[in-house]
Amino acid sequence: MAITRNLSSSQQAITAVIGLLILSIALRPPIISVGPILLLIQQHFQLSYTQAALLTSIPDVCMGVFALVVPSLARRFGIDRSVVVALTLLGASTLLRALSPNAFFLLGSTFFASVGIAVAGAMTGAWIKTHFAQRPALFMGIYAGGLSLGATLAAVFSAPIAELAQDWRISAGFWSVLCLTAIASWVWMARRFATSAPVVKSSHQRKRLPWGNPQAWLIALNFGAGQFVVYALFAWMAPASVEAATSSVSPGILLGIFTAVFAVASVGAGLIPGKAHDRRGLLGLSALLALLGLGGMAFLPAYWPMLYVVLAAIGLGMGFTVAMTLPLDHASTSEQAGLWTVFMLFIGYLIAALGPLLFGALREYTGHYGPAYTLLFAVLLLMLGITPLLRLAPAASPQVSAA
Repeated sequence: MAITRNLSSSQQAITAVIGLLILSIALRPPIISVGPILLLIQQHFQLSYTQAALLTSIPDVCMGVFALVVPSLARRFGIDRSVVVALTLLGASTLLRALSPNAFFLLGSTFFASVGIAVAGAMTGAWIKTHFAQRPALFMGIYAGGLSLGATLAAVFSAPIAELAQDWRISAGFWSVLCLTAIASWVWMARRFATSAPVVKSSHQRKRLPWGNPQAWLIALNFGAGQFVVYALFAWMAPASVEAATSSVSPGILLGIFTAVFAVASVGAGLIPGKAHDRRGLLGLSALLALLGLGGMAFLPAYWPMLYVVLAAIGLGMGFTVAMTLPLDHASTSEQAGLWTVFMLFIGYLIAALGPLLFGALREYTGHYGPAYTLLFAVLLLMLGITPLLRLAPAASPQVSAA
């Protein structure tokens, strides 16, 4: 009997790994694919640097704001059904964006694609807490690794696809195909995990987001600072490398290296054993590595550009996985995990949305990228300063239960 249970558990774990990977691979290309072809889009629609940055900032805002409706959607329609609808919206909007006749349509379709990303992504934490409460860091690492793998594919191949087709629109729309595989995968997952049934009556429905909990705010600020830097780099690393000419590697490959290393570091962070309710060591190490990388980009850009990219990617990749695990550490139920995760995503992604915008605005007003990279360095200093304050209370404590 024990052998049968272990076998069943292993099969479920393998199913979850496959499903989470296929889902997460589809969630970042609609955002990351913009970076390598941003100059083409910018020229086509005559966008300023600040306007072009909206293509990356809009997803951040949506991932924050629309995360707030996720608990209600999960209760009313179920996680699986909501994820499938969100992926359908993402795929359709990504395809429509490629057909945009003007800048307004371009930004509008980006908005709807971002809603799909927001809903599907925010469901993940509660899903993991429901089925793998004893191994949240591992499965969150798998999810984060899939996000980065999808980002890597988009970073490396978006520019070549546009060049081969001689049209940025083909490259922009190509990534909607991944949504079809994600939908098929999640339907398969729904048959193996009982999460699709709506929860109509539940004592947890009365629980609210942890607005008054200081730890929740610190977690959100830590996450927001990291994503502020990540999305600024997603949007502007490729264009900045073209202008600065600090690396002999093509812009798409440079961004691809960043996202690939980010992926490996994300998965690796989930495999590192640590104290379940005190992850400050990993957080501090990740912030320090990212700080070294951004320090090089800001102050010594011509010396070892590839080293800076790798250091930043390792630090930010590790930090993302650990940050996504922090809300789960505070939760004793999947409902509670969802509330803490939603709060972190709401506050964090609103902060993150400022990254591409401020980076682009600084480039526009100063005429070069140096001050913009200095801004990212300063944000990481703040992130490192927050780390010692992130000592977590046990999930079963009264503080958490009251959240």
